[in-house]
Amino acid sequence: MLGLKLNLNVFINIHTHAEIFDAKVELVSLHVEETTKPSLYSYGIHPWKVNSQSEFLFDELERVSRNRRCMAVGECGLDKTIDVDFDLQEKIFIEQVRLANEIEKPLVIHCVKAFNELIAILKKEKNHVPVIIHGFNNNLNIVESLLKEDYYLSFGKALLTEQSNASEVIKHVGRKRLFLETDDAKVSIKYIYKKAAELLGIDEVILQEQLRNNYQSVFKEEIM
Repeated sequence: MLGLKLNLNVFINIHTHAEIFDAKVELVSLHVEETTKPSLYSYGIHPWKVNSQSEFLFDELERVSRNRRCMAVGECGLDKTIDVDFDLQEKIFIEQVRLANEIEKPLVIHCVKAFNELIAILKKEKNHVPVIIHGFNNNLNIVESLLKEDYYLSFGKALLTEQSNASEVIKHVGRKRLFLETDDAKVSIKYIYKKAAELLGIDEVILQEQLRNNYQSVFKEEIM
């Protein structure tokens, strides 16, 4: 993969939908068929966009996912709140899990009200690549079930909302399993870091160093 050299004040935005250029590392989430490729990106079939034609996108998905600038497969996953056949969602997700394991790249996952099914699929498929649950804003029971599987949890704009699940549970997530993101929010990743450090009760520099280490561990990138 690509070698990255960063200085102090290292901000890593693990999931965004546009290059904002306020972080040294921005992993831009792209849906299959998007043609503009940023510096670093993840690539996948989002459950919101799953349909009967999705299986015909797999050749393109595999081709692009093998690009050295593609750092992860996703975002992909399961969502029980949308009007998309859940069996079909599972089928398309399973194929992306298999691809990620074949090409040895992490999974960036969108999951809403389907964590039991998500865990079951990843176990059945004998997943061995890192799993990042993006946009996490759920309760402590779900935190515990995901950490038990050694998944990473990525927190974003929900941290800025007082008494949100995210702001309540982040302190229960071991720092070695933590990432931060902006997703589609029009806010700087620097504000997310500031709020996260405040909620964790640690210096922001310590948080930056830990997330740098987490990135290096997941993506096998040395960050200077």
